[in-house]
Amino acid sequence: MKASRTQEKKLAKDIGGATTAGSGNGWAVKNDVRNAAWSIECKTTAAARFSLTHRDLINAEKNALLDLRDMAFAIDMQGRTWVVLAKETFLRLIEREEDR
Repeated sequence: MKASRTQEKKLAKDIGGATTAGSGNGWAVKNDVRNAAWSIECKTTAAARFSLTHRDLINAEKNALLDLRDMAFAIDMQGRTWVVLAKETFLRLIEREEDR
């Protein structure tokens, strides 16, 4: 539990956002970290592998959409954070960079 709270606090600071109190058991806002544009579900593991299911991604995406934000899924594994995005979101980010 301590590792996941540390992950959430660090990510919230990195994106200029905040952690979501009660995200795992609340009814209003579900994903763990958010800022004005993003709603991020966070998971952490000390193992060398993590099982990410379609249901996990769909639930995180649904929760972000209900909050009018883009979804990301952050996984802390073996001391490094990986972020998973929908292809459509990734392509929008690439397009924005090309427009600059």
